[in-house]
Formats: sequence, structure tokens, C-alpha cells
Amino acid sequence: PTFYRIFKKKTTDGFQSVPYVVALFSAMLWIYYAILKANAILLISVNIVGCFIESAYIFMYILYAPKKAK
Repeated sequence: PTFYRIFKKKTTDGFQSVPYVVALFSAMLWIYYAILKANAILLISVNIVGCFIESAYIFMYILYAPKKAK
């Protein structure tokens, strides 16, 4: 839904990048925790997917954001 609206309108008006950056940071922290913990394969795999999705959101935001918002 968010991807589609940004892609369709070709603008990020009404969206901020902060929630996506915080979600990416959170997923990276969970991956770090899972690496330290034994037998946390599911935790690692879920958060790797989360990192990929949040990175895609941030890339889409940077691609369509006005110069002031970048």
C-alpha cells in the first residue's frame, strides 16, 4: 500500500522517512541480539526480511522525495 501510493503519485508528500529508518535500526538490533544468542535462526531470518523491506522503503523514499526532504 505505501509502496504503491508513493510509486503511483511519484512523490513522498505526506510520508516521513523517520519511521522507516527506526524500523530498520530496530531490525538490525534484533539481528545483532540473535547472533549473540544461540539457536536463533528464526529471529535472524525474520529480521533479515525486515531489513530488506525497510531498506526498500527507504530507497523508494529517497528516490521520490523532494530535494528538501532528502
